[in-house]
This record gives sequence, C-alpha cells and structure tokens, in this order.
Amino acid sequence: MVKLAHRSRKSGHRAREKGWRAREMSPLVQEMGGPSHEPANLAPGMASLVRELLLRNSWSGRSACWQDPWRMRSDTAWLVLCGSLAGCASAAPLPPPRQPRCDTPMQPAATPVPASASVDPGAPATPTFNPAPWVADLDALVVAISSHYANLDYAISARQMDLAALRTRTEARLRAAKSDEQAKRAFRSFLRAFGDGHLSIDWTASEPAAKTAAPAAPTGPLCARLGYEAGDPGGVDFARVTSTFTPIQDGDSADIPGGVLVLPGGHRLGVLRIALFSGEPHPRLCEEARTALGLADDAICDDECANRLADEVSNRLTAALERRAKSLASAHVEAVLVDITGNGGGSDWVDAAVRVVTPVKLEQRATGAVRHEHWVKDLGDRLHDLKSDLAEHGDLPGHPIASAIDVLQAEIDEVKTPCDKSAIWQPGQAKPSCSQLVRVLPVIPYAKPGELAARPTRDLLFGPSRFAYHEGVNVLPLAVLVDGNTASAAEDFVELLQDHHAATIVGAPTVGAGCGYTNGGIPTVLPNSGARVRMPDCARFRADGSNAVAGVTPDVVLPLLDRDSPYQRAKKVIAGLGSAWGRIVGRTEQRDARR
Repeated sequence: MVKLAHRSRKSGHRAREKGWRAREMSPLVQEMGGPSHEPANLAPGMASLVRELLLRNSWSGRSACWQDPWRMRSDTAWLVLCGSLAGCASAAPLPPPRQPRCDTPMQPAATPVPASASVDPGAPATPTFNPAPWVADLDALVVAISSHYANLDYAISARQMDLAALRTRTEARLRAAKSDEQAKRAFRSFLRAFGDGHLSIDWTASEPAAKTAAPAAPTGPLCARLGYEAGDPGGVDFARVTSTFTPIQDGDSADIPGGVLVLPGGHRLGVLRIALFSGEPHPRLCEEARTALGLADDAICDDECANRLADEVSNRLTAALERRAKSLASAHVEAVLVDITGNGGGSDWVDAAVRVVTPVKLEQRATGAVRHEHWVKDLGDRLHDLKSDLAEHGDLPGHPIASAIDVLQAEIDEVKTPCDKSAIWQPGQAKPSCSQLVRVLPVIPYAKPGELAARPTRDLLFGPSRFAYHEGVNVLPLAVLVDGNTASAAEDFVELLQDHHAATIVGAPTVGAGCGYTNGGIPTVLPNSGARVRMPDCARFRADGSNAVAGVTPDVVLPLLDRDSPYQRAKKVIAGLGSAWGRIVGRTEQRDARR
C-alpha cells in the first residue's frame, strides 16, 4: 500500500480553504544578534535591505544608535522574514538581547489599537499616535512582498508599476498620518495599487481569540457547522425582460437553475446558472452526502472528514450539472449559455464542471510557484507520493511518471534558488532579471475520466481525476456569460474554455484575481499593528504564457455595469446574445474542424 506524505494535497493551484488551517506567526519580537544570524540562503541584496530598514526604523532616527544596527532590538522586517523566507528556520539560534550602545533610551513602539476601536479619520491627532511603528510595518510588508508575492513580476512588467515611488508615497502618508485609521487607509491604498483581487490586509484577525478551557461539544447539524448554507443563486433574470424565458422546474432547480430563452429571431438558447464553484451553497446535497458516508449529524468532523464530505458533495453537484445539460438538450435548444456573472470562484470542483459542458479535451496548464519554503514542501510531498506510486504500481502506458518525476525534481531545485528583488524598491536601480515564479508543469496534461481511478496519486497525476464526472455531456455550441464580478476559480473556468477555443465568452471583463492560495497560503503578519496580509503564492498561466491575473476579456464585450438594474442587465445581455448568435454557433464548426 502506498503511504502518501500529503493526504490533503490539492491537484493544482487553488487549494480549497475549507479544512486548511493557516499557520500562526508569532507576534514576539526577535532579537538581532549579529550578521552571523542572517538566514542561510538570504540573498546579499535582501540582507542589505533588511539592514537599511533596521537603520531607518529601529531607533526612531537616533543617529548615535546607527553605529551598530545588528545589536539593536528590531520590531521591523526581521519577523516577517523569519516567517516567510526559505531557510530561515535553519538559521543559527538567536542570542539573548544585548543592551543598546546608546546614551539615550530607545523609544518603544506604540501599542496597536484594536481594529474594533473605531477612530474618526477626521479627528485631531492624539498625543499617543506614533507613525514610526506603522512605517516599520510598511518596511516589513515590502520585504514580505519581495519574498513571496506571486504576481510581483506581473506588477513590474505588465503593469509597469514604479514600486520605489509607491513605497515613498506610502511612507510619506504614514509619517503625515494623525491617527491609526489614517495609517490603515495608507496601507489599503498601497495594496490596491497592485490591482490584485487576492491581495488584502485585515486588522480584525490580529485580535486574540478568547481562550476556552476545553473544546466545546458540537452544536447544530454537521453541514451547517461546516458552512453549508443556501444562498441567492443570482444571475441574469431574463424573465424581467421577456415572456419568452421558460424556467425548468425539477429536482435540480435549487442547485443548477436552468431554462430556455427564445431570442429575437426565434433561436432557442438553453441557460444554466452556476452561482459558485463550490458545494457550500448546497446544504441539501451535503445532507445527502453525509448520509451516504455514514456521518452522524452530531459528529466531530476534522479536516480529513470535511475534505471527504466536500468531495462527495462536489460529485453530487457534478451529477446535477450533467442532468441539467441533458435536460436542456431534451428541450431542443440550439446552444447553451452558462451564466457565471457574479461568481466569485470556489474550489477545485471547477476542474470537473468545465469538462462536463464541452467535448473538447481540456489539458491542464502550467502553474507558477513562488520561490519559497511553502512550495518546496508542497512539491516535495508530491515527489514523495509519485515515487511511492511508481514503485508499487509501475509506470503508466502513455503517461511516463518516471520522466515527470525527473522534471519535478528539477522544479524543486529551482524553487529553492532565491531571487533577490530588493532593488525594485530603490529609485534608479536596475530591475532584477530573475523571476519570482517557477513554472511547474502538470504531471499528465490530459487523461480520460476514470482512466486513473486505480492510482492512489490520481489527483496529482491529473487534477480533475479526484472527481467523478463525464466529459462532454453538453455537445451543443457553448457560450459563457461573465461580468466584472466573475473571479478566481470562475475565471479559471473561462480561461480553459477560451484557450481551447471551446466556447464564446460574452459579457464584461472579469476581475483578474488569478490564482489564490495553496494549502492555506503563506501567513504574513505585520509585527507592530498585527495586521494579517494575504497574498497569492501561485499563478495560473494562459495558453499564450501570460499571467491569468490580467483577467479575461470576453470575445463579445457587453456594456454591463454594476449600477445596472436587473431589467437593464437582462436587456443588454439579450441584445448582445442576439447580435453574437452567428459567432456562438459558428464556434462549434471551428471546434469540430480542430478535433
């Protein structure tokens, strides 16, 4: 029997947040012992950046203390470095704190104000406000971004961001701030400049959780405790505009709503709605799955249990999607529209769902992994499992695992190689030539449904293989409706279809969230304010090699606006679909010719 090192592994770039527990970073301040205590693999340029940050912030500008910065107590970037950079854990133990060589006492950092304590940004400055700790947190954030922000290269090359100027402006705002709330606004503005839907900061998470003497007994139904709760399916309400839309009422209507829309000209279009690529909005399916798995309603469900239940719910949701596709075909529609407007993403279930709606063989694409210990461990676990699978079950005909193992080992070696990005924050410095991302190839680009069912590492070999699905249940011409709130996994759905010329994409440009967080992400806590920063640790690559964080531009762009009323939106979509009808049905002829 193969023993898997990474039982909760995820097949690709979007590890489901459910069931994962992000590691906590210690808020304790590290003591600096000397140059010999730098992380073993910290690039020289990054070490220089850390020294500079310590010089500028640790001693609040007292020049007499700048003579020996490595003997000073630091509340700045070192904490984030030790929580983020690969190899820091192997650094030599830090010695006890030394007394500073300074005639004047060190000014202590201001105690952060809890996020729950609201501060009027227009109120006059309070005597206790001190911008220095906030500037130190900015420096810590700069180091963290340089260390493990997956879309840093994109920000530099595609967005042409002047990061040195951005840092300078933000520091000036912090030094001019009069309250903690103004300082927080400066941080939010700093991160918004990257235009990344997965890059965020939160101060509420810094509040310590109340301690309990013992874990409380489960209360309430299991599915409710795990977050399964029905929500508004949303989507375009075609019935507001025309009486020619007929909803389908059946046992799957609550999970995959569908209907038939007769467009101007008499064309019959089948419509199905996917509100979220996740099983969580489907409590009925969760109850069915819980019963099928033999889980008691009052059971204590750990991470493995929650993941097993989630996969079963996903399989039942796939079956509902397949039945909906068949019901639309039975209604004699000429094409199918998948409405994913407002769909903010979800889980890896998208890998199965997208293959149900098209007969085109969709191949897995390369993903980008940041050069960080987080990915060294993840890829190392994959390597261990694949070697064990190969040793026990042998190679796969047509899918050489042995060759893929050699490629994976080379990718791990590359992830271990640091890339010094510190120069990007310094005015006039040459931009680093190395990339923050390492391209990780899929083990198997494509496999048929069920082909790998007997392999214990089937989801590593081909991600969709962890789910039960049938490929190409829908064979009719396909269109996908998106808007400015379509994000993350929903964008992955669109990208796969667009890159394989399998569907016509209609609507407004999508969010551009790209890949999110794998295995809970890389925790980043700012040392003074206690803010938790979430930044993506992976990237998805399109067929042309571009980063998916750029978002999806539809093939047929419609002027959909957030301020549109439901009536206005439906009217715009109907008009756009009518105009694009020839393109939608013509796509199938092109698709079949390529096949």
